[in-house]
Amino acid sequence: MKHSNQILLLGLLAVVSIGIGLWAGLQGQSKKPVEGYADLGGDFTLQSDKGPVSLEDLRGKVVPIYFGFTFCPDVCITSLSSIAAALKTMTDAERAQIQPLFISIDPERDDPTKVGEYARYFYPGMIGLTGSLEEVTTVAKAHFVVFEKVPLDDSDMGYTMDHSSIFYVVGKDGVIKSLIHHGEKPSVIAQTLRDALSG
Repeated sequence: MKHSNQILLLGLLAVVSIGIGLWAGLQGQSKKPVEGYADLGGDFTLQSDKGPVSLEDLRGKVVPIYFGFTFCPDVCITSLSSIAAALKTMTDAERAQIQPLFISIDPERDDPTKVGEYARYFYPGMIGLTGSLEEVTTVAKAHFVVFEKVPLDDSDMGYTMDHSSIFYVVGKDGVIKSLIHHGEKPSVIAQTLRDALSG
């Protein structure tokens, strides 16, 4: 009888120990900080003037992504000029780990050649991407990008594109680490990119 009680006691202790271990593990998980925006973005494949490019292919690099269009009169020019200026202040070693992407939300007018030339005008290493309207819309929605085609009755352009203006800074692990909003200074952009590199 005494032997049975000892076995029962040991069994209870084992159950309690397992319970404490599980509780501690769950506590640790709940306190673990989530870095970046895991529910935003995701892998995609679009066309450049040198062939298809997937975000997965760029794993291991920091990838700032901007959505715009080549006929953009001001917002895109300002944003792309700012990140180009930021990159120029960084070292060769830092720039080698960064791959900026420009994605056109106007595939009706922006073919891969035009987008590629436009992106490289601002920064030689920037890759311009486009695809079908469906493909581009899917990628844009995954990033919560807002864009809309707006008719221009009194213009030879025919229409323009209203769109949000944000750089999505994807970390080396493929997760978006930070957002750079329109109007940010090149010095702040450079520091944001450095933070992503060190993360």
